[in-house]
Formats: sequence, structure tokens, C-alpha cells
Amino acid sequence: MERNFIGFPPNTICETNAKIKILENRDDFLAIDKPPNILSERIMEHLRVSKRQCAGLGIISPNEVFVLDGKLSGIFLITKTKKSVAELRNFYGSQLFTFTFDLLTFPTAVGKVIVCDLPIAKHFSNGTMVISHKTGKKSCTNFQFVENVGPYEYWRATTHFLRQHQIRLHAHECGIGIIGENLYASNHINVTKKFLKTPHFENHWSMQYLPIHLSCLESKFFQKVECPLPKKFQSLMKLLQKK
Repeated sequence: MERNFIGFPPNTICETNAKIKILENRDDFLAIDKPPNILSERIMEHLRVSKRQCAGLGIISPNEVFVLDGKLSGIFLITKTKKSVAELRNFYGSQLFTFTFDLLTFPTAVGKVIVCDLPIAKHFSNGTMVISHKTGKKSCTNFQFVENVGPYEYWRATTHFLRQHQIRLHAHECGIGIIGENLYASNHINVTKKFLKTPHFENHWSMQYLPIHLSCLESKFFQKVECPLPKKFQSLMKLLQKK
């Protein structure tokens, strides 16, 4: 019977036991559904020392192809062999992947389609990313409006190469305010507390949730990988639809 999850003991990727869903188990890579607020680096650290677990999944040489920011959820690729990591990283570096993200945002006034190609650089001291035409690296994100969600909005973003915090920073620079974004937004507002009946809303999951989800990964070199919207994303949509 094919395995549907990877299990992680306490204090490996989080404080408790964790199960991560396997989306695809192919000859050259494993695609998993990374939960939000889990570092992909910690997933890789565990797999590199868990030889028995890797053997059960057919993984000889576990490596990542790209890094998915810790706050984000969605598709994360784990290579199975040294050959596959070299090939897939070459495809990725040649911008032969297409990443599609789903976002929930505040109302915007920027039109239905917008392209941001501002270059991104790492801040010299605080670990954030900045727009810099002098030291920044080339990056491009295409944003497209999908639908209204009550008074809020549902957008998709596509790119062919992921810089750190690219979706968050480019959205902010374009005037697309992602709900829950508190790193680049100058006036962060948490909208969900007014929908919550509990007086202890600060402990509610939505207070720490950033609705950015990598839902589709495509390339002409392999059949596309898809990842359904997580329950938290769907629950937040229902909250935002309330009048």
C-alpha cells in the first residue's frame, strides 16, 4: 500500500508529532504539502538523518529543489537521487518551472492584472528583503484577480523563480495587501478578530495565519503537481464572507 503521509516525531519540524501529506511519489521526486509555519529546512534536516524513512519512500539522496518560505503552505519538492536534484535544479535555475500561488487580500484598486518585476535584495542587517535596483536580483511576479470574498479579494500570483519573500514583497509594492501580512505592511490590520465570538481571539489560529498557498507547480519536463487549498485557507474565506 502506497504511503500517503510522512510522519515526524516531536521536536523535529515542530513541538508535537506531525504528519505531512504526500501529494505525488514519482521516480525522481517526492512532492509534499508543506503546512504553514513549518520550515522546509527542518523537513530536510530530519530526512537526511532518517535513512530508514527515506528508504521506505525510495529516497537515496534527499535534497530540496527550491525553498518555500516558512510562513507559506503548499507544494514542496524533495529529490530522490543526485541525478534528479541536478536535473531539477537546472530546470528551476533556467526558469522552466511555473509556480501558482493563491492569496487572500484586502480590497485593492490596482486593476485585475498586474505585473511586478522589481529586483529583490536581502537587507544588510534585519533579514528582510528589499527592492534594490543596485544590488537586487531579477524577479517577476504576475498577479491576477480571481473573485471577491465578501468585502475582501481572492488573487493568484505566478512566477518562474522564487526569491525569498517574493510574493509578499511584490504584492506589497503593487498595492495588494495580503491579509495577515505583518512583515512588509506598514499598517498591519488583523481583520478576523471582528468575526470571532471568543474573547480570546489573540489565541485563534487566524491570528498567525498568512493565506499564501502554492497550489500548482508546472513544467514541460513533468506532469504538473497540484495541491488543494488547505482547510485554514478555506475557513478564512468563510470568515471573510460574513457580513
